[in-house]
Amino acid sequence: MPQMTPHNWISVIACVGHLTLAVLAVWRDVRSPLARPLALLSIDMFLWNFAALAHAMSGERAWRWLEASTSPLATALVLHFILTFVGQRRALRGVLYAAYAASGSIAACSALAFCGVRWAQAFAGSATWGAVHLAVLLPVSVGSALLFVRHWHVAPSPAERARTLLLLVALSVASPLAVLELCTDFGVPALRWANLGTLLSSCVMGLVALRLHLLERELERRAMVQGVAVALASVLAYLALFELLGANTALLAFGTVAVTVALLAAARLLFAPFAVHKERLEHLATLGRFSAQLAHDLKNPLAALQGATQFLQGEVERGAPLQQQQEFLGLILEQVGRVNAVVATYQRLGRVEALRAPHDLNALVRDVLALQPFAAAPGVRLEVELGEALPPVALDRDLLSGALENVVRNAFEALPGEGCVTVRTAPATPEEPEGVVLTVRDTGVGMNARVLERVFDDFFTTKAQGSGLGLAFVRRVVEAHEGRVQLTSAEGQGTTLRLHLPRAA
Repeated sequence: MPQMTPHNWISVIACVGHLTLAVLAVWRDVRSPLARPLALLSIDMFLWNFAALAHAMSGERAWRWLEASTSPLATALVLHFILTFVGQRRALRGVLYAAYAASGSIAACSALAFCGVRWAQAFAGSATWGAVHLAVLLPVSVGSALLFVRHWHVAPSPAERARTLLLLVALSVASPLAVLELCTDFGVPALRWANLGTLLSSCVMGLVALRLHLLERELERRAMVQGVAVALASVLAYLALFELLGANTALLAFGTVAVTVALLAAARLLFAPFAVHKERLEHLATLGRFSAQLAHDLKNPLAALQGATQFLQGEVERGAPLQQQQEFLGLILEQVGRVNAVVATYQRLGRVEALRAPHDLNALVRDVLALQPFAAAPGVRLEVELGEALPPVALDRDLLSGALENVVRNAFEALPGEGCVTVRTAPATPEEPEGVVLTVRDTGVGMNARVLERVFDDFFTTKAQGSGLGLAFVRRVVEAHEGRVQLTSAEGQGTTLRLHLPRAA
């Protein structure tokens, strides 16, 4: 093996850092929306750094081709991570798709060099490659910095502002050094220190993940130590492969990919069972609560049916004519109807089919909130502000009652021991004259941008015992009424949910 230089050692340490972040992100993939883009970005950064290291040590063109095939993807992956962090991934998905298309095209053209395509071999790492790569990297870097600055400005939480500032520092360190390295492809005298930039950025990312809960929940130091150990062992395995197979570039590249796949598979096998087991427990708990509610709704009519049937059976055993027990026969028919109604209601809950009829929204709100104060914790106030002269609303009373109960329960759970939940009805605004608006506002902990973007997704929850079905069900109920849901929230400032419902025709 050629002698290791300080520049090469920096690349080795950078590889360890990127693999550590990849292992930690794979571990948290089930719970955090940031985990997947962070894992992909870390893996790409590792391949980029390792290819640059191998090229510097061996001089083989194939490693330069691998470097040229992986480094452009980092641009799109960085944008993917940042848009997810600031909660704009869906709103700016067109920009993200364009970045992936541009970066992917550069990477694909460079990868054709491995297939013996001459123009691709000439293109990979050339001045043309550098110019095209730079044309994608510069606007993404500037746009990403602006997104961070805007998010830092509007973030109300000190922790979120600290996370944003440190991630902006990581971007500000890595991007200029990457640009300087690209400038060397044009013959501009500059140091090739992109590996130092990626190393420093991975250190900052690790700090944010460990101390500032970047992946939503706290990472234990033990997990970080285990991640570093796995990554270090893997890099040593890569270097051993390089020592043994350095003369056979194709076999070495295959071994590198094989070790990477084995590493990620091992990390997934090691950590995934814990997350999957927890997910199963949560889904079973949700099924248990649903079953308990169904049993509660069926218990009373079944008890009445049992009592009436036992009484009539006793009358038959005594030889008494049933013609004198018409009220019990009527009771049986009535309770059978109640059972059928409960079953039909739960079927509609599953399919969210609204059987709409004109109703007084204020009367529905009063009925739903009648017992809610008793379910609230001490120190929690429930305020009700009902608008006057509301037009009748075409709604399914059972479905909308269930949706409102979900929203109010979530509002109570969002309060840190004390606070206020306000339920308000009002006519629609002059800009939306048709219908009414039902608003539920709490003064609770609020949500960050990443949670806010996914809050209506099925099975997404931030609660240890949550099902992830509450707000998704609320959205489907409102949409079944041809209405719409509007949610605003900020960390430390509470959450406001507005249900816009059309008036009865």
